Amino acid sequence: MLGLLPSHHIAVKHPLRTERAVAYGLCTLLAVAWTLFAGKDVPWDALHYHLNAGYSVLHHRLALDYFPASPQTYFVPYSYLPLSLMVEASWPSLAIGMAFAVVHGSALWLTWELARAVSEDPCGRSPALVTWGAVVLALANPVLLQAIGSSFSDITTGALALGGYVALVNAFHRFRFHLVAIAGVLLGAAAALKMSNATFALAPALPLLLGCAPSWRTRWQGSLLFCCCAGGALLLISGTWAWALWQAFGNPLFPILDNLINPAAAAIGTVAPLTPVSPLPNLLGTLDAFRDHRFLPSSLAEALMRPFDLLAARRRIHTETLSADIRYAALLCLPVFWLGVAVWRRRAGSTTVVDYRPSQNAWACLTASFVIAWVLWLLLSGNSRYFLPMACIAAVILVAGVRRALSGMRRAQGWTVVVVVCAQALMLSEAAEFRWSAQPWDGAWTQATIPAELQTRPFLYLSMDSQSNSFLLPYLAPGSALVGMGSDIDPESRSGQRVRALIDGHSPQVRMLTLVNAIESDGKPVAPAAATFDYPLRRLGLSVDIGDCEYIRYRGSSNALEQAGAKSGARDQVYVYTCRVVPGRGLTESELVGKRLADQVLDRVEGGCSNLFGTRHSTSVRSGSIWRRNYPDFAIWVNDDGFVRFADLFRGGGDISGLGTVNQWIESPRPLKCWRESGLLHVERSDF
Repeated sequence: MLGLLPSHHIAVKHPLRTERAVAYGLCTLLAVAWTLFAGKDVPWDALHYHLNAGYSVLHHRLALDYFPASPQTYFVPYSYLPLSLMVEASWPSLAIGMAFAVVHGSALWLTWELARAVSEDPCGRSPALVTWGAVVLALANPVLLQAIGSSFSDITTGALALGGYVALVNAFHRFRFHLVAIAGVLLGAAAALKMSNATFALAPALPLLLGCAPSWRTRWQGSLLFCCCAGGALLLISGTWAWALWQAFGNPLFPILDNLINPAAAAIGTVAPLTPVSPLPNLLGTLDAFRDHRFLPSSLAEALMRPFDLLAARRRIHTETLSADIRYAALLCLPVFWLGVAVWRRRAGSTTVVDYRPSQNAWACLTASFVIAWVLWLLLSGNSRYFLPMACIAAVILVAGVRRALSGMRRAQGWTVVVVVCAQALMLSEAAEFRWSAQPWDGAWTQATIPAELQTRPFLYLSMDSQSNSFLLPYLAPGSALVGMGSDIDPESRSGQRVRALIDGHSPQVRMLTLVNAIESDGKPVAPAAATFDYPLRRLGLSVDIGDCEYIRYRGSSNALEQAGAKSGARDQVYVYTCRVVPGRGLTESELVGKRLADQVLDRVEGGCSNLFGTRHSTSVRSGSIWRRNYPDFAIWVNDDGFVRFADLFRGGGDISGLGTVNQWIESPRPLKCWRESGLLHVERSDF
């Protein structure tokens, strides 16, 4: 990169090398020190997705398992390969955490590089206030702190995206086509390894791509080169995986767009819509499924207020945990601050220091890229884990913007940045959570205890709930396989036939897995009743043999309910209940009648709120004394007493809305009001 500097930069060549080495070293040490302080983190995603993804790369599991880690099973898995390799090599927890910390430190030193490039003067120097102020504010992101040292790939792939932005910003100082090519490769690789980077990092790079070129001819040439390099990286990295999916399922994006690519195949857990759906609504509905509604603003007013909402000490605003953040509110206030300073300068007769033109243009285009990314983020996701590269860029824009607003006023620049940093530090100390599932550094990364029989005899395991426990596969006997049953599988669908074939191929060596939701006062597990989970099995003509059951346990944060009594025993153990599965009687006639009635009622409820439930009707699942339909973050159900209910499972806090009785819905559909406010879903009858 030094070779790209103009001739007048040669004088600072060696000092810059020293400064860069110090910056890289300090950024790495900061990441390592934070990881040691915060502790080991093995979050839900690591156990039920990350470890299985890397394992599938090494062991070619597509033909052996079926949805073992839910739909995430079929995302491009290569970014999780290092985790699987380290775990398989029996690295100690501390060594794995330190390895992640060193890699994650690259996001900080790339932030330093970006800040240096947008604040560089004609002599090639950059003020420490901007470079280190940006690093400190980037590190002060509670979501970034949560990810450092853990298995989340958002920060790892986000560092690739930051590298692409560094290349484009440096092209403003001396345009070279190879910088554009490097940017395309890095951003394309980031998008290939994690789809969210395609929307929130690759697409928003357009202003930088167009702004760095000195003429329209070079803009067209650079844009073509960038697209070829980004497309080539995408194809090279994801092409092999897409081909494997094509061979296994006839869909290179499986399960995404499967209802379009394989329209004759029934989708998992769904039944046909009441009326035929044309291709366009079908496509729009499928694309809408890409949106993560949990954190999306409910209105334009909420979208505009989102930077200030992030100041609240509440969970589930932009991520599942407590993550208050002042930086975006400060960034939104920056234009007002700049205008106020300009008015004061004019009245005081003060002059503004003219900034170095390439740096000024780079900062302006970087700001435009951030604005595009912010709008797309609030339209499609709102989840800050997917926004980590742009969050680092926000720190750069903010500190460099303060310096430009207060140009020539070095003391004021310093105090302003200090105030923002201190305010963010206060937010971190009072309203932030830094680990999902903090654990001691002792022992292996995952600490599972498997019964001896399950280590020596291979079984097909049918996972009965959303917690797939797919990380257990490497610890089970060779030849074992895992099927994620989800909420239900229609025996007549293509998915049902595939599951049936796997069951027949492993019979009688078939077992089920389900999470234990209750423990005794001494910490021992309480076996769940079969009626709470076995409906999908009985629909396939299977039953649970409760005479052949075992417990698998592993270290983690147990959310099980505790029975009354004096507490004793360990509270850091999660139990998984596994029993042999044998042929059974299937569903009873009364259950079939109850299911038909529940489906009729819940179809009508969905029809009253099609904007919420969509056009494809899911199937009802028996759970205890209710017939239930599950959606990503909410549910509707009919209980055996004949009442219809709705609950927002994500933000509802246990609040349940009554929607009337079964008889009322059979006689005539009830009018409903459906809306979202402050992220909370509301479904109520409008005829009350």
